[in-house]
Amino acid sequence: MASRKTDNPQYGDGASPGKIFIGGLAKDTTLETFVKYFERYGEITDSVIMKDRQTGRPRGFGFITYADPSVVDQVIQENHIINDKQVEIKRTIPKGASHTSDFKTKKIFVGGIPAAVSEDELKNFFSKHGNVVEHEIIRDHATKRSRGFGFVVFDNDKVVDTLLADGNMIDMDGTQVSFVCFFRVVKIETSNTDFREVANCF
Repeated sequence: MASRKTDNPQYGDGASPGKIFIGGLAKDTTLETFVKYFERYGEITDSVIMKDRQTGRPRGFGFITYADPSVVDQVIQENHIINDKQVEIKRTIPKGASHTSDFKTKKIFVGGIPAAVSEDELKNFFSKHGNVVEHEIIRDHATKRSRGFGFVVFDNDKVVDTLLADGNMIDMDGTQVSFVCFFRVVKIETSNTDFREVANCF
């Protein structure tokens, strides 16, 4: 199936109904492998694995856009393992959808977390910036080892605004976290579904 691979994606331009976020990618996953895996579900119109702008190294996540938005429903319902690593799939939401209501986000997605960092250490680190009410490092179901990313929720959306103003790279106790991706949470309500998903990651 045909697909268009994006080398220089434009950030912050919203998302199409057929676009998904894929997190927790193995660092050796190539774009060719990435596309080949997901095109089994349908025609891909856009694909990208994000890389660090300074080092050029993969940042462990990417995006796929399908021509047929209905394909996304099937993809997000299944478990996915690429290069022997289970990945996380999230739906993205079209920017400016008429039936959306934006929340000031209190939640951030943190990627590139060093394997040795514990949940308590993650909380303590971000507690320097504000009161943390929820935190989690996503772990492999079988091995319980960290998959290198997680979530932090603050009690105040202004904390996230402040962090975002400082950019998307944070030094965690001497270790450079590869990215801190700030998610605006958008709620979509339709007759048969209620999504709380990821939009405008950058």
